[in-house]
Amino acid sequence: MISAVRNSYFSNPVFDATTGNTTTNGTNGTNGTTGSTGTTATDPTQPPVGPAEPSQPRTLPTNPQGMGRDEFLKMLVAQLKNQDPMNPMDSKDMAAQLAQFSTVEQLQQLNTSMTAQAASADATAKAIDALQKTQADSADQMTQLIEGQMAVATVGKIGVTSGNDVYVDRNGSGQLLIDTGTVTGSGRITVTDSKGNVVGTKFVDSVPAGQSAYDTRDLGFDPPLAAGKYTYKFEVATDGGQKWQAVKTYSTGRITGLKYDQGNPILIIGDSFSLPMSQLIQIRG
Repeated sequence: MISAVRNSYFSNPVFDATTGNTTTNGTNGTNGTTGSTGTTATDPTQPPVGPAEPSQPRTLPTNPQGMGRDEFLKMLVAQLKNQDPMNPMDSKDMAAQLAQFSTVEQLQQLNTSMTAQAASADATAKAIDALQKTQADSADQMTQLIEGQMAVATVGKIGVTSGNDVYVDRNGSGQLLIDTGTVTGSGRITVTDSKGNVVGTKFVDSVPAGQSAYDTRDLGFDPPLAAGKYTYKFEVATDGGQKWQAVKTYSTGRITGLKYDQGNPILIIGDSFSLPMSQLIQIRG
């Protein structure tokens, strides 16, 4: 039985997968001559042999401004179309997603609104600043205009400011303005020149309380005071004439002209003395 099977096996042609040819076995049990080498057969049912080819990179569409309403709805519709019919999307999950999207959209709208309000507030603040600056400039111009008109009206009158100077004009006239407060009595006037030399002394019989004015020409200085700038001291006798008390004095002079310095009116007193309009405390006729 074994001998019959063996003879049957070697008597049939055998296909060699390595060479692609068949070899014929002889009837005497010896191998036949091997044929020429052929190409290797390929089985279409088997996976391809060799290294896998690299996959090509895929570029996904992006939105630089983030997902908006249209993108979200498209994605939701695509999800509904491609969901598993045997396991559809839960309505609760869908409602939750819609609620989340609505919340995000409202937040975006709120952010846009707040940004617009901030821009509007900034523009309003700038407009207010510009208006305030315009009003300040207009107020300055109006003040300069009023001061200029007032300064023009002072020309020819006696200007008064703090100090103890007196400006005598070419006619020998100069105003001495004092304020004794509540002190009364006889008075003594001492006038000195720019070098500190006493150029005149005069006594006044009765000095009333409060503010009083004296003209150097009427006082009768001997010799008369020449035109120019002087300083003076006014004293009132107290304790029955036993003590001399100095009283408050003012600088005075006739306003002879007007000039402007950077828009501010400057009064000219006498021949050369300049006094800003803002420093005047009184104008006397």
